Amino acid sequence: MKAIMKRLYKIKNRLYIEAHYLNQFGFNIGQAIKYEIDKDKKQITVMPAIASKKHVAKTTQKTGATVPVIDIKAHEVREFLENHQKVEVEIQQGKIIFTVLEAIQVATNVIDFEEAKNQKLEMQKRQYSVSLVEFGNVVNYQQMDLFDLFQADKKDIKESLGGRISTGIQEKTIKMLSLFSGCGSLDKGFLDENYDIVFANDRYDDRTMKDHHIRTYRNNIGNHIVMRDVMEFTQADIPQVHFVAAGIPCVKFSALNTINNFRDEESMHHPLVEKTLNIIKWSNCSGFIIENVQNFITVKGGIMLQRFKEVLSEFTITARVINAISLGSPQKRNRAFILGLKGAEPNLDIPHISAFTTVGDAFADIEGIPQQDMFFTPTEKTLERMMYVPQGGNINSVPMHLRSKKKLFSNYCQRLDTHKQSPTITHVQDEVFIHPELDRYLSVREAARLFSLPDDFIFSGPLTAIFEALKNCVDYKVSRFLAKTIKKQLLPLLQP
Repeated sequence: MKAIMKRLYKIKNRLYIEAHYLNQFGFNIGQAIKYEIDKDKKQITVMPAIASKKHVAKTTQKTGATVPVIDIKAHEVREFLENHQKVEVEIQQGKIIFTVLEAIQVATNVIDFEEAKNQKLEMQKRQYSVSLVEFGNVVNYQQMDLFDLFQADKKDIKESLGGRISTGIQEKTIKMLSLFSGCGSLDKGFLDENYDIVFANDRYDDRTMKDHHIRTYRNNIGNHIVMRDVMEFTQADIPQVHFVAAGIPCVKFSALNTINNFRDEESMHHPLVEKTLNIIKWSNCSGFIIENVQNFITVKGGIMLQRFKEVLSEFTITARVINAISLGSPQKRNRAFILGLKGAEPNLDIPHISAFTTVGDAFADIEGIPQQDMFFTPTEKTLERMMYVPQGGNINSVPMHLRSKKKLFSNYCQRLDTHKQSPTITHVQDEVFIHPELDRYLSVREAARLFSLPDDFIFSGPLTAIFEALKNCVDYKVSRFLAKTIKKQLLPLLQP
């Protein structure tokens, strides 16, 4: 008779189990073991082996008893479990099965946790990871919108609830000014939350983008963008608004920049930052958000954040690094944000409920979507390199004689993994980001979906300009989250 024991375990990126009864199931102290990962079933199975470097170890419990312990911290196990907080452990004779519990079924207007735990959910159903603390804020009737908690599209959920939806906070127009606007990926989230963007700017780019990012902005956001160097603006050029958003160019703050980096300069003032500070003052706004790489808020002991607090002393200011995957994006992308408000304590807390989206989810039903047929053609040597790289692999999988002498770092020549989230996307051609299953570069639409951009967001210009604009994008789910949470904090400050 096969004995079976089941138990739920909370874990931290490792498989760990200790118990005296492991002996009964063939896992004695010193027994060689191996493990297998089944990504489709979301299971890791541990089994006895004839010979292996991994063995059942031993540990002494508080009672003084020595018991078997299995502790697996291999890289692929940590990576598999990094976004999950709970697994179910089933112990059988000669087998231990760790199954990830990650899916919650949304059916009509009921969230059935028990059903989600006990049945296999179809892959196409929307999945959420849940924190009971955050969920408690809703069921205890605190002032939180359930739909914002899920970071879900209210339109989608409204349809599933038969048209019923929370009214939320009364809509008012927030007049907004945008600086260093690029192709409009940050502004898109604010536009879709009904901000009135009355002014935007970016300069002509001689090297790569020319004015194609400006054209993209006009086609998707509006004609209010001005193609002009921000350093030329005077106070007379700046309209009076409620809110300012600025994605200050990040090249001088990026850790990857080893040639001309602000951290190596003697000056403690950055010209674009100082100009932004002036424009925020000239606009007479009640709030602002600054977006940049995460080094922006730590460089030179945090001098940039200090400058904002010194010059804009009438604002209360907070800063936070946000990883796009924490808001349901399929791309791991950390960005720093500085939020300032007049007359209120700003908050950039991330909800503990978000969709878990993989590259495969992002690329679903993508054929026939606009700009899916636009991608670079690899050179013969690049194509040969691609053929050696497995899903989730990089240049380290390529034979030495085919590797580039200039690009030796491991984030070069990366093939995405269908079952995982994407690494941070830079320039698709320069760094060689490869389709999970095809030997080609990512397409324009595939890259756009990794930034969560809607399929009707269309890019203008040649491929080089488009991918240059894409690498600088703010993830749409991040921009939409910012727009929502800032609106709730800003509107009460605009009351007459």
